[in-house]
Amino acid sequence: MRKIIIVVLIIVILGGSFLLTWYLSGLKEDPVQQEFTEITRKVQAAKVSYSDINSIVMATGRLGSMRYVDVISEVQGEILQGGIALKKGQRFKKGDLLVRIYDKEMDYNLKAAKSRFLNGIANILPDFKFDFPDEYPLVKQFFDEIDINEPLPDLPKIDSEKVRIFLASRNILNDYYTIKSIEIKLYKHWIYAQFNGTFTEVMLEVGSIANPGSRIARIISTERLELEVPVEVKDIPWIKVNQLVQIVAEDGGMEWKGSVNRVADFVDPATQSVSVFVKVISTANQPLYEGQYLKAFFNGKIIDKAMEIPRRAVFNANEVFVVRDGMLRKMTINVIKVNRETLIFDGLDRGAILVTEPLAGATEGIKVEVSI
Repeated sequence: MRKIIIVVLIIVILGGSFLLTWYLSGLKEDPVQQEFTEITRKVQAAKVSYSDINSIVMATGRLGSMRYVDVISEVQGEILQGGIALKKGQRFKKGDLLVRIYDKEMDYNLKAAKSRFLNGIANILPDFKFDFPDEYPLVKQFFDEIDINEPLPDLPKIDSEKVRIFLASRNILNDYYTIKSIEIKLYKHWIYAQFNGTFTEVMLEVGSIANPGSRIARIISTERLELEVPVEVKDIPWIKVNQLVQIVAEDGGMEWKGSVNRVADFVDPATQSVSVFVKVISTANQPLYEGQYLKAFFNGKIIDKAMEIPRRAVFNANEVFVVRDGMLRKMTINVIKVNRETLIFDGLDRGAILVTEPLAGATEGIKVEVSI
């Protein structure tokens, strides 16, 4: 009896649950069908219009001197103080005595040689007056002009072969050229600046002993500077020698005028670029410094009837989107020149609506709203 009651209760509960579920489902409203609306994408665009464009090439480079000179001793001796301090960073002017090497011994040897030379000429003057009276005044004048403290004067011009043989037989010519050689060697004890500049390196200080071939210092010209800029190979045809260049400091604070001095005829394998050297002049109001980084703007030739747009608006090298009847369409353009951030082209109809921004995932036929 008890089992029958339990079975009846289970049947009643299951039946009630079914009836309740059916009732509640009848109360639920049918879902509202939402109407599908197509999304319209907003894009930045511009009307195609052509004009003459000055194709500018921009590159950054390092400023250097056009003249690097190693100061090398050709004689031996102690390095003495010159007209300026022999120190790195020391500036000098053209004509300043950069380095002086001890020369007293050489100077005394030169004066002794000149004294012997004077004695030799004095010994031949009586014979010369008797045997060559026509040339005697020239030789006597030469003898009178000799000063042991000054360089030897030029030899008098003698056309007579007999006179030349006579002078050679008395070692006059040999002694003359020997003394001139010593004079040149003596002058090498003083090294003068050939331009305005500065010391960039000093290898031997004052008091050091210099030998022939010793590197004493390195100097550079601070007047004649040039900017070496690496330019991409594709931009080289737009750059010519003597072309004017605008030079700008990296912070844009100062500007200079320059000109293309030369263009390398080889490609740097490391950067795959060609070096262009721009001559620029430093002034007191706007000084330039060796090693400084600057921007160079080259004005290329004028491109007729073209348009410039951002490079990011072009895909697949030469394809763009245009808008027709509110939908995107792919078009091919004729690329004339590619800059760092822009591109110059033609090949589209004037007045066409050209998309000027990159459209990720966009395809032809989608609806767009243009913002010009």
